[in-house]
Amino acid sequence: MWPLRSFLFVPAHRSELVPKAIRVRPDAVVLDLEDSVPPEHKAAARANLAQGTATLVAEGIAPFVRVHAWSDATRDDVQAAVHPGFAGVILPKADSADEVRALHDLLSYHEGRRGLAHGAVAIMPLPETAEGLQRAESLARASTRVKGIVGTCSGPVGADVARAFGFRPSLQGFEQLYMQSKLVLDSRAAGAPYPIAGVFGVPMDDLAAMETLITRTRDLGFTGCSIMHPSHVAITNRVYTPTAQEAAYYRGLLEAFAQAERDGLGAVRYEGAMIDYAMLPHARSVVAAFDRHERSKGAST
Repeated sequence: MWPLRSFLFVPAHRSELVPKAIRVRPDAVVLDLEDSVPPEHKAAARANLAQGTATLVAEGIAPFVRVHAWSDATRDDVQAAVHPGFAGVILPKADSADEVRALHDLLSYHEGRRGLAHGAVAIMPLPETAEGLQRAESLARASTRVKGIVGTCSGPVGADVARAFGFRPSLQGFEQLYMQSKLVLDSRAAGAPYPIAGVFGVPMDDLAAMETLITRTRDLGFTGCSIMHPSHVAITNRVYTPTAQEAAYYRGLLEAFAQAERDGLGAVRYEGAMIDYAMLPHARSVVAAFDRHERSKGAST
């Protein structure tokens, strides 16, 4: 399943939006129980999770749930969320490793109750406080379930993370680069290789600005993005999918190096650059990602 390119948020109390989300083919849908759900609709949102999960699984889309920050409400959220095919939990305002470990244990209990394989459900901590941002590596190390830290990439309209960190967000984003790079490195250093970035803070219909932010997250080392509007899914999937030209370049690189090995060489000139063994893992990953998404496109037609 991993890496996942696009995580589209859908308010869990609005079940009519799930079929609309499926039509734009995100890799994952996040059924949100937190900020996008009014208090009076929380119970209905939890009640919708079983059917929403089943619908997404049938369409080959990974179902995630954003629960509430660690509290008694989180326990109710997880109990409602764990069903066959459920892929993972996004834990907002994650502050400490203890919270991640407690969530790990809670998921283990409900996996057993539902007859699911132990460890099937992933955890994606979302630090939104100064403490959580500073402790991101410990959050990622706290459980083998953690697949990646969730970061942010904001346009001029800031939210919790900007306030916690103290920066004034801009479209250029220089003020956010340290934080974003830190979260990517913390996640990978802790063995959670799939950090994702939430992209927001620009007008929904400014697709050029969204593409600018999404491309920045890819270039900084995130492996996917969470997004709020269906029109942003195609952009995210395209940005995070190697192009045919990139795949051809790296396929040629691998072929050139294979020939070099047959000639007894450990380095070779390829399209003007010297390549050696250090370049091979990235080349293989690009070709594999391109081939995987080509197969996925063929299966959906």
